[in-house]
Amino acid sequence: MGLVTLLQYLVNGAFVSSVYALMALGLTLIFGVMQIADFAQGALYMLGAYVSFYITNRAGLSYFLSLPAAMVGVALIAVLNHLAVYRPLRRAGGATSFVAALGILLILQNIALWVFGADYRLIRSPFGDGKAVVLGAVITHQQLFIVLVTAGLILAVWLFLQRTRPGKALRAMSQNRDAAALVGINPDRIAVMTFALAGALAGSAGALVSPLRAFDPHIGALAILKSFAIVIFGGMGSISGALLGALIVGLAETLTAAYVAAEYSDLVAFILMILVLFLRPQGLRGAAAP
Repeated sequence: MGLVTLLQYLVNGAFVSSVYALMALGLTLIFGVMQIADFAQGALYMLGAYVSFYITNRAGLSYFLSLPAAMVGVALIAVLNHLAVYRPLRRAGGATSFVAALGILLILQNIALWVFGADYRLIRSPFGDGKAVVLGAVITHQQLFIVLVTAGLILAVWLFLQRTRPGKALRAMSQNRDAAALVGINPDRIAVMTFALAGALAGSAGALVSPLRAFDPHIGALAILKSFAIVIFGGMGSISGALLGALIVGLAETLTAAYVAAEYSDLVAFILMILVLFLRPQGLRGAAAP
């Protein structure tokens, strides 16, 4: 394998990892704070793509405007999910929230199917067919835009969690919910903020990838299953684990598609998840149970 070929696979893997990172980051934030496996994030990813589609292809506005619009619109839907479903079911315990998350995913999918139809959609990239060549590896301007925006969003989330009072409160809630409540942190307010943040990340992922991958109302199902496998692989509730898992899975998928067969690449995340559960049940970056 030549150096240029390897570099090309790394570039392709970085693009794939970017989308997974945004989804996995939102999932792990919600699980860390609320202990909810929010499969509904898959539907929010799908809605982000549709928001971007209707703003650009139907309203004729800029694709760059559709990105923040998708983030805000999907964040509001994520908060609504929390207030209407997860918060009332919080005291039920057990697998209630898990079943509710699957229910929300299916409901939103079917609403989208009814409203938008089953046809595949694709947005014209604002960058056209533009591409750059780096050390012999080719990357389209849209892929480069996705990688850079993802890096910017991850940096913004990190700064928010490390440098702001709401971010520190969110981290405190994820580490010890009872102790955080004792020092005056409002758990309901933090929960709303967490769902809004995760929803914005899922919406951005859908809007970012919509010019490159044709989508329909069902695209969120496989995306959320892979993202959840990545979160388990990296360690439930671990932000660094989610990002590391997304990077490894994205690269592994790309190499599998190149050297084995593209149809098997979707299995990579689940195989890695099973392997790590055997060897390190808490995940790559997760804390072992006391």
